[in-house]
Amino acid sequence: MTIDWDTYRKVRQLFLVERQSIRAISRQLHMSRKTVRKYCRGGVLPDVRKVMERPAPLFREVESEIIRLLEENKTLPKKQRLNARNIWEHLQGEKGIAISQSTVRKYVRELRERHPEVFLPLAHEPGESMQFDWGDMNAVIAGTKTVVSVFCAVLPHSGALCSFVYPDKSTLSFLHGHIQAFEFAGGVTRRCIYDNLKTAVKKGSGKNAVKQEKFIRLEAHYGFEAVFCNAASGWEKANVENAVAIVRRIAFTPMPRVDSYEELQNHVTNRCLHYAQTHTILGHEHSIRDALEQERKMLLPLPDVRLDTGFTFTALVHPDLTVHHEGTRYSIPCHLVGKEVTLCLSPFHLTIFYRGREIYKHDRAIKKQDHRYVLEHYLEILERKPRAVEQAIPIKRGIMPEECREFLRLCREPEAKQQLVKILLFGSQVERTKLLWAIQQANNTRNPNLSLVKLYLELEEPGPPKDDLEVQHKSLTAYDDLLQEGGSTLESE
Repeated sequence: MTIDWDTYRKVRQLFLVERQSIRAISRQLHMSRKTVRKYCRGGVLPDVRKVMERPAPLFREVESEIIRLLEENKTLPKKQRLNARNIWEHLQGEKGIAISQSTVRKYVRELRERHPEVFLPLAHEPGESMQFDWGDMNAVIAGTKTVVSVFCAVLPHSGALCSFVYPDKSTLSFLHGHIQAFEFAGGVTRRCIYDNLKTAVKKGSGKNAVKQEKFIRLEAHYGFEAVFCNAASGWEKANVENAVAIVRRIAFTPMPRVDSYEELQNHVTNRCLHYAQTHTILGHEHSIRDALEQERKMLLPLPDVRLDTGFTFTALVHPDLTVHHEGTRYSIPCHLVGKEVTLCLSPFHLTIFYRGREIYKHDRAIKKQDHRYVLEHYLEILERKPRAVEQAIPIKRGIMPEECREFLRLCREPEAKQQLVKILLFGSQVERTKLLWAIQQANNTRNPNLSLVKLYLELEEPGPPKDDLEVQHKSLTAYDDLLQEGGSTLESE
């Protein structure tokens, strides 16, 4: 039986001050002698419950097994870790131990309290390390809500951070992001710290990590030592974990609306620079900007030559004037049909080479089946097969200058597509800028056609107005002489 503090006070006073017996106190306060004996000497407080001892044999039986499972949990991904219910099912099913689920929950809670995770505060020397991680964030690009992969890097000493946006987390993007980060910092740190990313680690983790071949080349060329965190040890790179959250807050809240990845990157870079210029980390003496300037002096120098992280492939040019890569078709001039060309990939471009000479540089497709047909590559075929013009995909969904798209939209002629093909063929002998200028002038009439474009092509494109234009005035002395002669004639008359 438990009592309140007021009753406890009475028991203590009767026992200590008035020297009454336990029997007398029990009779006076209408309490059992057992309760009076429990509280009268001050050995037990009213609001403190006695901790019940666990049945020692059963607890000892399951303790080691629960500890083993909790230790294994630390090496597993979060979604695969066992909870108390899973541990109970394991003890009942595989171990055959008759135990209630509530008892297992209590044991798990107690063991976690007895074996807590502990951390050491860390201090980073200038130029010592840089930490890297990925984050997924949302942006509206060209009117479409898109999940973009953001590669974040942070210098823990100064707190300076930078981030770079990519359409995916491929090895291409991973390596390219490193080079961008090193160039942003103006040098290379002695160590680079990571999670066990598949783009860097072939197998294993921590000290046992086996690196990818492409990553080994990057590490060797820039002269840093790669350090991989132990499994489920996020605190080993806590700075970059915070940096991902900071980038999400300063650059992606609210959701940015841009026309391209390039515009999005400019936005993110500006927000990171503004953060560095205006923010001081709690407990740091200097602002991020000033600390970064000091840290740059301690960085290893960049190599003389930038590492080419692009991947190269060979591909055959198909009869439809395209090469295929990752489910997407990229067009190429028709004289290379049947030839084998080299494709060089970067995160945002696919460049086609033939015998060491660059043929064309495409923007990489963000999605599969987003085929890249360039209209100019098909002009020769369209000239030979004019009846196919109306159904030709390179005209319907191909890549062409905005002036050409506007021409198709505004032209009221029944054969607008054929007229556009003739314009591009007719203008193939003139400079591209002059051709596009002529098409734009025709578009400005709101009813463009082939004849108008030809007319503007025959004109000289107007140049900028001259500020130093001089006006030469004609001498008027001859008129003065005539007036004088006329005056003398009138006087003689």
